[in-house]
Amino acid sequence: MSEGPPAASGSPNPELLIQRPREHWIEPIADARALPADADPAARAILRQSIRLAFVAALQNLAPKQRAVLLLMEVLGWSAAEVAESLETSVAAVNSALQRARATLANRQDSVPAALSASQKSLLKRYVSAFERYDVDAPPP
Repeated sequence: MSEGPPAASGSPNPELLIQRPREHWIEPIADARALPADADPAARAILRQSIRLAFVAALQNLAPKQRAVLLLMEVLGWSAAEVAESLETSVAAVNSALQRARATLANRQDSVPAALSASQKSLLKRYVSAFERYDVDAPPP
């Protein structure tokens, strides 16, 4: 999908051939920016998983501003002032969005599934192991 102005068919638009800077694209956040460097490996793994779960929950259940505020404050540890500056809004609006996001997610806790059975845990462990090894040819369970 091009980002430039429309062009007549058949006539190349030289502006479309400009390479965009890397920060133009969305990429996963680097561990160094989201996780404490001095945390032990187990704590880092738990924090990494918490970030993933928070991201999925936020994407599925929250309005865009609530999503941004929750992730920036609760996951990345930004202050309300930093978030307000980044989103070009007031600290009061950030705090309100955070409160609404927390309330929305708290109301969703009733839909949390029960704990996994032993066979489900085993299946999940095998799936994650194959995924981490990039083993797409692993035998199905």
